[in-house]
Amino acid sequence: MDRDLWKPENYSAFLEARRELLARAANDFLQGLFAGSVAEQVIAPVLERPPVSVSIETKVEDEEEVLRSCNKWIAEHGLPEGELMYELVDNESNEAIAILDLAWPNGLQEGLSQPVALLIDEPIEVEEAVNRAGFQFFSSVKALRGYVKREILAEAPN
Repeated sequence: MDRDLWKPENYSAFLEARRELLARAANDFLQGLFAGSVAEQVIAPVLERPPVSVSIETKVEDEEEVLRSCNKWIAEHGLPEGELMYELVDNESNEAIAILDLAWPNGLQEGLSQPVALLIDEPIEVEEAVNRAGFQFFSSVKALRGYVKREILAEAPN
């Protein structure tokens, strides 16, 4: 039930947690069989369980904090802060295409690197629009930080 494991970038951790839960359940069941008794567990079928609700306000506040924290980390490394809620505009029609969570339209090294964006939980259409506009985009702060360390700050990998 750890919501962080639901994120695509945490898929490996999700699989590991799932593997542990399945192994524990199988071992408990087999131990019960070996002991000669199986404890009956009454578990409601998934479709009969009440839906889990997530407050949109909390999610938005958390995302804003993640973006501010990311911007602070970037600035601490001597790089320009990104623009929060950057409006991506079509050059020909001047129409708004998308709102990017955090963007560096002139690159993290202005004029020396390509435009960069951080997109958190954005639909594929936004990612495609950002890509067509020439941005390199990241869907997690971890991936963006790795890029900054490796490509911009030229730090050696750990």
